Amino acid sequence: MKKILIINLRRIGDVYTSGHLINSLVATQENTVSLLVYKESSLAAQNLKNISSLHTIDRKEIITLKTNKLFSDGFALEQLFNQLEEIKMTKWDEIINYSNDIVGAYLCSYLRNSTAKMVGVHFSQERNIVTNNDWEILFNDILPVVKYAPVHFVDCYHKMMECALNREGEKLITNPENNALAFSNISTIRKNQKGSERTAKVIGIQLKTADTSKDIPENIIAELILMLKNNIELVPVLLIAPIDEERRYAKEINDKFDNSLVVIEADLTAIASVLMNIDLLITPDTAIKHIADLAETPVLEISLGHAPFLKQGSYSAGSLILTDIITERNFTKSEQTDSSNCNYITAQDIVATVLYFFSKSKTLRPNLSNDVTLYTCTFDKLGARYSVVAGTVDAQTEIHRLMSRQLINILYDHNESMEIYDDITDFGMVAGSTWSAKEKSNVTNVMRDLLGTLRSLLQSMENKKGSRDFVMNLGKLIAYTETNSLVQIPVAMFKTKIESIKAKTFDDNAKEVEVLLYDLKSDIQKVLHCIKQLEDKISAQRKADFIGRGPEQANN
Repeated sequence: MKKILIINLRRIGDVYTSGHLINSLVATQENTVSLLVYKESSLAAQNLKNISSLHTIDRKEIITLKTNKLFSDGFALEQLFNQLEEIKMTKWDEIINYSNDIVGAYLCSYLRNSTAKMVGVHFSQERNIVTNNDWEILFNDILPVVKYAPVHFVDCYHKMMECALNREGEKLITNPENNALAFSNISTIRKNQKGSERTAKVIGIQLKTADTSKDIPENIIAELILMLKNNIELVPVLLIAPIDEERRYAKEINDKFDNSLVVIEADLTAIASVLMNIDLLITPDTAIKHIADLAETPVLEISLGHAPFLKQGSYSAGSLILTDIITERNFTKSEQTDSSNCNYITAQDIVATVLYFFSKSKTLRPNLSNDVTLYTCTFDKLGARYSVVAGTVDAQTEIHRLMSRQLINILYDHNESMEIYDDITDFGMVAGSTWSAKEKSNVTNVMRDLLGTLRSLLQSMENKKGSRDFVMNLGKLIAYTETNSLVQIPVAMFKTKIESIKAKTFDDNAKEVEVLLYDLKSDIQKVLHCIKQLEDKISAQRKADFIGRGPEQANN
């Protein structure tokens, strides 16, 4: 049995997402998991099942002491140490920096003598960043530079912890009274709608997020509700938090429908009970989305603004994500981003997706507006994978995203998914061949510069005057971390490991760099393996199509 502490000093939604890892940790062994969060996020943490103890940091109190000119900064530090005292005095088998930020890193460093193993970013006594495995490097140094993330954050944490993903089991604590009340009220809603109670589908629409750039525009919500109400089997209800701003907003929308809409007001302790009794949640990027994932409620996520759905999207099998085509998306927050920028998603797109979700046969794909794409969440050995269902697609971008995932499969998880090659051929054999030809050219270039770097390194080991050529060649090699190419991933890994070398002498440094260059060479060969496998798949598909056409068609 292990005693594990997870440090999660992120927002409420991130606290909920840690429920997946907690569920996996307690499933495989008799582990006990404790959680450290900010006090303002403690309500979310209290809803997570399988937590043995909850610890909090009162950030507001510490900031007040720090910014008050009447007090020394020492008072703020003393208060922080007091709040951490119980954790500091406990012996942990593992401490996980789930926050993966600078504050979490410093806390982990402060607690390093309290644990046998530290997972996630922290500092050594020499104030150097410490990483324990390649998955941590992938999470911290590679995913931030890869344009379209091929791996979900939740899955990366599982790999960092060497913990198998467990999707079974209860992940939330709910109040039995709330459950009974939600069941009764939503059953009444089904009975009161126009069609059959048996076929009625209650659809919750989450109105607001903490960031207006991610909100579904009000005109689209109003049109969406009207279209849903015109279908006798679909029953829209509005979901709001118990705050005045959201009450006013819900009233504005309800006024347009003569106050005929059902508005469900629920706080964090009650919303899970509501979600477990509806058939589908339509939501932008909110904490409610993460609660729905834990409650196993199907989600239709409307990804707007800078919502990073490829890294932190809906995490349940069958959930759907509507987004502007990803080549038009800006996934980083900026002052220029708002809900009107680059929003091609219409109410018709959302309704078409809802009908697709409830259809028994998924053979008929929804017709969507130009530059709108629909993804679905499926699971493979690496975890959640987002696959295109319908809409506008940039084939080269999607192929590259999937092949990046395949390379990570092979490099770090020692697996290979044949399904990924199948998905790629769905984009067309010409598109796949075009991508592979470009990537082979990139591999040729990086291999040339790698061999040049290795040659100049060996020369510099014999004569240090050659070190200038080595530095120049190394710079050319590392420059591939800026290219949108498959080789970006192994070169970025190489760069991080180079920067982590702590050898004191030139000869020791050179030997470590030589080993890393040969490791990079091996990784580049795995890139070639991925490309060749795709080409073989395309070739086999061409032969199958040729045979399927028959000799008469083949001659035409």
